[in-house]
Amino acid sequence: MAQIKANMIDAYLVKPNLSHKVILIYGQDTGLVTERADRLAQTYLKNNSDPFAVVRLDSADLANDPLRLADEANTISMFGGCRVITIQMSGNKSIMPALEPVLNTPPKDAFIIIKAGDLKKSVPMRKAIENAFSAVALPCYMDARESLNGIIDEEIALAGLSITKNARTMLLDNLGADRMASRAEVQKLCLYAMDDSEITEQHIEDIVGDASNQQIDMIIDSAALGNTGELDRRLEQILGSGQNPSVIGSAALRHFQMLERCLHLLDKGTPPQTALDKAAPMLHFKRKPLIQSQLRIWSSRNASRACELLSQSLANSRKNYTLSQTVISDTLMMIAATAQRSAR
Repeated sequence: MAQIKANMIDAYLVKPNLSHKVILIYGQDTGLVTERADRLAQTYLKNNSDPFAVVRLDSADLANDPLRLADEANTISMFGGCRVITIQMSGNKSIMPALEPVLNTPPKDAFIIIKAGDLKKSVPMRKAIENAFSAVALPCYMDARESLNGIIDEEIALAGLSITKNARTMLLDNLGADRMASRAEVQKLCLYAMDDSEITEQHIEDIVGDASNQQIDMIIDSAALGNTGELDRRLEQILGSGQNPSVIGSAALRHFQMLERCLHLLDKGTPPQTALDKAAPMLHFKRKPLIQSQLRIWSSRNASRACELLSQSLANSRKNYTLSQTVISDTLMMIAATAQRSAR
């Protein structure tokens, strides 16, 4: 059975088994799925700067054209080296007709990374990959408190900061289950406390505590419902008051990850209210009608794409803080435009 135990996955990402040509990364923690897929791709590519070395596909592309995966996997790189093909699973269409040929005859110079949500053992794709000698499955479970502590330790060490015991406890209570969103929150906190040597409870209250306030919720709902005019007005107001753009971006990412989980449940036939209760058990009753409206607008595929856009915008905003306001605002406007088109 080609499945790596959860506590061995980080080591595998650094030194993967190169005989595994198809790698399934799956689980409820979509942020961790994306983070691990990116790390694995970087390990394969190393210093390869060929822009054509990475091919990104959606499961819908392969469902409509099953032969494309084998064609891409067996294409020789123009400048040498290996190629990495990433597949984002969305919707409920099977990609088994595309996957079986590359499992039976693995490519020589390509690696196929499949990013998926939570998969039961009975799902044909997971079963096929776990049973293939040329493939491996890497599960991504919800972050435990110990794992969140690891993220905090990594980020504050990189920033050259320390954190008080009470501040750490308070931070852990405020972080969510998604690894990428949690890391973004800790990085934002470190940036805010950069002029101080130690992170205190006051820092947590100033930055992390207000990530889900009503004003930000209204911005996110405006984007998710396609109300571009209202979104533009609210963004101008909150950013003009000095709000950190990354706070808005992180909250938006958590929101669309929740929408994506709920939409996947709906795709499987779960009743809307049950799906919403499972995906967002702590949702305030006043917001439920707004979220229900959003679920009628968004598909699981589009919500997944919104998560990718928000993750990338957060990464870009951290690299160039002076442009963070523009990057986050433009991404939210793109999302609102998508919702507006879908609502017509």
